Amino acid sequence: MKKWQITLFTILSTIGGISTVLETSTIAGAQTANEIEQSSRVVAKDSQAEKIPFQILGINDFHGALNTTGSFFDDANNKVANTGTAPMLAGYLNRAQEQFETVHHGGQTIRVQAGDMVGASPASSGLLQDEPTVKVLNQMNFSVGTIGNHEFDEGLQEFNRIMIGENPKDDPYGILMAYPRAASKTEIVIGNVVKKGTQEIPFDWKPYTIKEVGTAKNKVKVGFIGVVTTEIPNLVLKEHYESYDFLDEAETIAYYSSILKEQGVNAIIVLGHIPATSKANKVNGDAAVILEKVDKIYPEHSVDAFFAAHNHQYTNGVVNKTRVVQSTAQGKGYVDLQGTLDPRTNDFVATPEAKVMPVDPAAKDAPKIDKKVEAIVKDAEERVAEVTNKKIGTARENGAITRELNASKESPLGNLITDGQVEMAKAQGIEADFAMTNNGGIRADLAVNENRDITWGAAQAVQPFGNIMQVVEMTGAQVEQVLNEQYDEEERYFLQISGLSYTYIATENKDHPFKVQDILKKDGTPIQADQTYLVVINDFLYGGGDGFKGFTEANLVNAIKPDTETFIDYIESKEAAGELISASVENRKKLAEPENQISNESEDKIKKATIFDPLYEDDELLRGVTLPNATILLYDGEFPQAKTRTAELPKADLTGQADPEGRIKINVSSLKLLGKKKLTALVLDEAKNQVTFPIEILPKREILLETTNITDISETKAKKELPKTGEKQTILPFLFGTLAISAGVIMMLKRKKR
Repeated sequence: MKKWQITLFTILSTIGGISTVLETSTIAGAQTANEIEQSSRVVAKDSQAEKIPFQILGINDFHGALNTTGSFFDDANNKVANTGTAPMLAGYLNRAQEQFETVHHGGQTIRVQAGDMVGASPASSGLLQDEPTVKVLNQMNFSVGTIGNHEFDEGLQEFNRIMIGENPKDDPYGILMAYPRAASKTEIVIGNVVKKGTQEIPFDWKPYTIKEVGTAKNKVKVGFIGVVTTEIPNLVLKEHYESYDFLDEAETIAYYSSILKEQGVNAIIVLGHIPATSKANKVNGDAAVILEKVDKIYPEHSVDAFFAAHNHQYTNGVVNKTRVVQSTAQGKGYVDLQGTLDPRTNDFVATPEAKVMPVDPAAKDAPKIDKKVEAIVKDAEERVAEVTNKKIGTARENGAITRELNASKESPLGNLITDGQVEMAKAQGIEADFAMTNNGGIRADLAVNENRDITWGAAQAVQPFGNIMQVVEMTGAQVEQVLNEQYDEEERYFLQISGLSYTYIATENKDHPFKVQDILKKDGTPIQADQTYLVVINDFLYGGGDGFKGFTEANLVNAIKPDTETFIDYIESKEAAGELISASVENRKKLAEPENQISNESEDKIKKATIFDPLYEDDELLRGVTLPNATILLYDGEFPQAKTRTAELPKADLTGQADPEGRIKINVSSLKLLGKKKLTALVLDEAKNQVTFPIEILPKREILLETTNITDISETKAKKELPKTGEKQTILPFLFGTLAISAGVIMMLKRKKR
């Protein structure tokens, strides 16, 4: 399709409604009696036509997951663990089709895929250029599909070679040439990827295909249109996309929908490698935006269902009258879409219904695996075994590199993995700032044998999922958000990190008992809330896995190899450079006390125990009492508060210590208190808990010397008050009076005796 065709279609569609009305009126007026008679016969025939039950089973983003398992999450975040594997997926698809065709007599099923069937694949498929995946999809009878961004990973030329079953040119591991490859039976449809210049769709792929459903006498044509996200240039190496133009998704869908309707095809399915999410039947994401745009461009479109992909998220909802679905990824789930086709309208009688189901081997009613698919998978695993047993690195020491967590949930192996992700991104020309991975994705310690060898298989066991590594753009505020999301009430899920470090503090919030602070880059400078950073994460986290919702707001800008291959490549690069593999805990996450926080209990003890005597500016000693053996730091003036209890304290002007009884006696003469107003005492208990006490410096006391004249004191005060300490007055009158009274008393007593 040419660009001018889509542009012309978009313009002309605005007058389509008027022309349709005029044309209908003209045809009705010119209709002959013979045509009316024929029309009557058609109506009579159509009235006898039976409606056709129709099922579409779909997957997306399979990524060569022949024997991969992972967690399936629905849009209510309900989790089903250990879902997947190709043989089990085939079993579920087979049973779903059998049940549908048993319940619905005459019902028919088509299986479809929405891109990324290959690329970013685990070893059993990836080491064999995903040729085992082609054979598995053939065995599972997928008849229509489109392409995703990962079909561009090695260029569309290589993808087409895989699809047509040609021999490869290269065999890097020496196991590929002998593989019994087969051509794909899946018809590829893609409408919005065209060659620059000619505007032709590459490799003779078609923008759409039409499948007839029903019997020869009672059938409906169903159209399938393929589109891929126009974000390809942000996701793929330039050499693999620069030869193509990527046309607007909505305009492409609208254009080919009109072409199909002109051919009498009203039942239309879009296979779109385009992201979507849903919540309670409401669809969000690019797929919803595109469908809204299609409604505006071509209101008469007849798109009944949209199979979304790319962001690996459960999706099941409706945009206007179009059902939108997505099966998560890697064979962990599948879509079972069902509807009814009406031969009289050549359309669905209503918006199709759908279920997105987990591929759960542990379910009570789990189906039997597909033995033929299992045989393909086992054969592939046996062929790659000689590669997986190969040595790829040398450890510095004997013994496994452990994933054991310290108190702050940091592990040596987690540091090694994330360091490798940053370094491998940079090796690909992506200047990644940080990497983060979930603890749950680290499935084993890194085994090291007695010769300190690390094998391919040992590394693969650590990161077995083959999760796709996304490079996302995040603000500093978003980085802080996801780090804080570790510390929810349950504290079950934690991140391993590289390129940054942080401290976290206790809070009084029971829902978030800790809070992140002081996030530093590797060079020791703090991150900025409004600055953007490139972060390497896996697709599980990108989808908000383990409750890390902050990652869902990140902007996807690039991708590197799956986590398995990234980890292996990192170890191999160290071996090639002659470097030994080692890892340790580096306190990338460290608990600190909250700002200005002191233990309340310890604070109270210090406050209750501490009393300072009044301090005068001419005193030489500061006296008081406090806790036994407490340390007292004296500061001239105000004390500059430390940010945390563990921060380094400012140097004191004087230091003293209470004795074992808690008595304080500090010589302060060196501080020269005369004329000063204040000291600050910082009292620390033996656990270094601390409390500050302001100490006011009082003016020096006035002392009246012995030569002071009594007239210096007011006459009134002298009459009413006793002399002050240090004052001198004569006492002779007092003595004479006392003697006179005593003599009088004695004489009276003598008279009585007589």
